Amino acid sequence: MNKSIVYLIYFTGYTLLLLFFGKSGFKKTNNIRDFFVAGNSLGLTASIFTFCATWFSAASVQGVTGSLYAYGYSTIFYSIIPWFIGAVLLILLSTKLKEYEILTIPEFFYFRYNSKLMQSLGGIMIVVTYTLYITIQIRGFGIVISELLDINYLFSIVLIYLFIIYTTFGGLFSVSKTHVLNFILVAAGVIIASLIVMNNAGGFAEINKKASLINTRPFPSFPHITEKGGMLDSFANGQMPPLLVFTSFFGWGLGLAANPQYAIRIVSAKNKNTAIKMICYSLTILAVLYFCLLIIGLGGRTLAPNINSIKTVDEVFPYMIDNIIYSPFSGLILIGIVAASISTANSQLLLASSGFTYDLYKNLINANIEEEHLLNFNRVFIFAVGTVSLFLAVNPPESLLFYGGNLWAHFSATFLVPLYGGLFWKKATKEGAIASFAAGLITLIIFTNLNISSSLNPAFPSVIVSAAMFYIISSHFYNIRRI
Repeated sequence: MNKSIVYLIYFTGYTLLLLFFGKSGFKKTNNIRDFFVAGNSLGLTASIFTFCATWFSAASVQGVTGSLYAYGYSTIFYSIIPWFIGAVLLILLSTKLKEYEILTIPEFFYFRYNSKLMQSLGGIMIVVTYTLYITIQIRGFGIVISELLDINYLFSIVLIYLFIIYTTFGGLFSVSKTHVLNFILVAAGVIIASLIVMNNAGGFAEINKKASLINTRPFPSFPHITEKGGMLDSFANGQMPPLLVFTSFFGWGLGLAANPQYAIRIVSAKNKNTAIKMICYSLTILAVLYFCLLIIGLGGRTLAPNINSIKTVDEVFPYMIDNIIYSPFSGLILIGIVAASISTANSQLLLASSGFTYDLYKNLINANIEEEHLLNFNRVFIFAVGTVSLFLAVNPPESLLFYGGNLWAHFSATFLVPLYGGLFWKKATKEGAIASFAAGLITLIIFTNLNISSSLNPAFPSVIVSAAMFYIISSHFYNIRRI
């Protein structure tokens, strides 16, 4: 059967399943708590699926795999290890955050600091950051669907726009239902692809042996030629500077630890014990999948030391599936990448809508808005944010992984210290939280505009300044109030 027809059958089947799973959440959503956090009722299995599906995005499936193909093992130190360290902090967060009856993470700032301003600042940060980050998922989807159905990129991104709008309209109940479908497809695709690569490349030991000998440019527009041994070097023989790798933890790792899309999974879990188990079990599952991505990226480079027909690292995995390791499972693997994009995009779209409608509009403008009106307002805003992200994706960032790391830096610079400090330090004050948020953001803007992100993640100085201001200002006002 023609390859395009096979892909079309897979895509049609996936579309029908997504429509079926997505509609089920509408019936269970009766109020705004249901819409945002599924009534704080998600059990362990549902929580694991939605946590993993939110985490394993296009930045992982395409960005990590492509970077492993281009840079080798240094990608692990730049992104994967910081992510997992950040996730350990989420376990610490789980021990305290469930004590607060909140619907959004910025609402914690209001309850802890009695500050509508802090809640509003948090809402603004969420809206802006997720609107920009959703473009990653739209770009990832567009690349895959263009390869899958041989259609124009612009038409491809309109498809994901429709998918994420539909699956988000039912709130977290709908999102969590589609996450079960999406993560099963993602995991199946990644595992199958790794087994095919492993078989073709001759095993993991052989992959490492061959990778150590590579000395080609991965694709024509890539700035470096890989030196022998560079694929196995922790810093890719200088292509990934040590300072950049080290400071990536402050963007990727601490950004993940303070990221509302993971913290809200703690809130939506039915109890503290479920939240802690969710993170621990999810990390075990994700570790297996990242090992599979390592095999795909590194092994793919040994099978094809250079690819002349691609322009970015994000195109590597789809190209490999369709050309280098094509098999009867290629359609399923490509659909898995599509599922990864959608499952993260709808989570972020839901959070962006809560940031505007609940943390800004209800908080500052109309505190007495009826729940039915607020639900409809959320759906209108979901449509608006999705539309903005769609237009931004017309001219998307070149690297999903590096772009994502810089965006996550916004949460480490602004959310991290007020969130963890408010939970674990009794002397934390409203003034310290506001100063920390503002100082971290200003520092981040300054260092980002210095264009040093290729050698230093701007989150590094931002977190330091944010923490210093939080401690100094909070201590000052706490002591004043004691007098």
